Amino acid sequence: MTGPLSGVRVLDLTHVLNGPFATMLMAHMGAEVIKVEYGEGDRYRHSWMPPDAGRDGYEFLAINANKKCITLNLKHPEGRNMFSRLLAKSDVLVENFAPGVMERLGFSYEELKVINPKVIYGVARGFGETGPNANMRAFAPTVMASTGWVDTAWKFSGRPGEKVLGIGDEAAGVSLALGVCAALFARERTGQGTKIEISMQEAMLGFMVSTLHSLFEGRPVGGRYFQCADGYISFHLPDISDELWCHLATSLGHEEAVADPRFATAAARRRHFPQMQDKVAEMVRTQSRARLWELLKTHGIANSPVLAINEVIDDGHIKARGAFVEVEHPQAGTLKLLRPWIRFSEMPTRIDHAGPAMGEHNAMVYEELLGFNAEKLRQLRAAGAI
Repeated sequence: MTGPLSGVRVLDLTHVLNGPFATMLMAHMGAEVIKVEYGEGDRYRHSWMPPDAGRDGYEFLAINANKKCITLNLKHPEGRNMFSRLLAKSDVLVENFAPGVMERLGFSYEELKVINPKVIYGVARGFGETGPNANMRAFAPTVMASTGWVDTAWKFSGRPGEKVLGIGDEAAGVSLALGVCAALFARERTGQGTKIEISMQEAMLGFMVSTLHSLFEGRPVGGRYFQCADGYISFHLPDISDELWCHLATSLGHEEAVADPRFATAAARRRHFPQMQDKVAEMVRTQSRARLWELLKTHGIANSPVLAINEVIDDGHIKARGAFVEVEHPQAGTLKLLRPWIRFSEMPTRIDHAGPAMGEHNAMVYEELLGFNAEKLRQLRAAGAI
């Protein structure tokens, strides 16, 4: 792999989505990520798939792209010994087990530091490692419920009880990946490893600054989406300049809105913001999304049609950027995956393969890092260590 994290080895004990999202970002940036599974493996392999599905699902294949996968039994004496040897050769260990699991396995942070004093140990917990809810099991919907995200979404939609789109796992994953990168940078200067703790709940709150503004200032943030002839369109209106307001109104045949004293100046538009939004809704109601997009972008007015996800895949800009790549998978066939979106001019990143099969890289990793041959691997399998 190429990328700025090339040469960094990550032992990945994570499962489901928030931890694997963090290690996916590291793999995107060139780290050698070794996913460790045992038994039935990461249950996310088959989540959201039909019960009789004979392959891993898209979400698993996407968030585990570019990773290697080995099987290793951390409850087996030989397995624990092998894990210690792998840890000694690694830079980062990431896990999102329930609190106390690693301690019961004999791999608390203090014990990990004995094996590898420079290790960076990242953990993601639903509610952190302290506080009355530290031992609560957590999933993205419960975390979003506990942060006000769901309630805010329901207030916006007026549809309480409905499923809402959220980023509970992804927010924690981004935060953990950023923490690991910062720790790697600090280690270059100090030579010291560290432990990184991420609370999914707090990470989610970190992505809710606009909602917190509304709470503490008593003023709403953001605008609305406007219905047009064939769907909806979004504008940025709160601080639109006099010039852009004039362009918007006249290009849509509503010159009267320019002279209207409620909208004539920026200050007046702020005072009459709800009325301005109603006027814009009137302006665009009979226009198509395509015409509005072409018309308004010529004036430099920030806007976008509200696109369905299938429209996004076919969007001309997304195609021109090469935002998606096609990857072949032996069971799933041709997959369209979002390419690494953190781009580096001198260190190109790419997706080499989708999520691996369980134990797909056993021979490669154990031979390269521990010197095991095929007979040794056979013995370990027979003993239940891998």
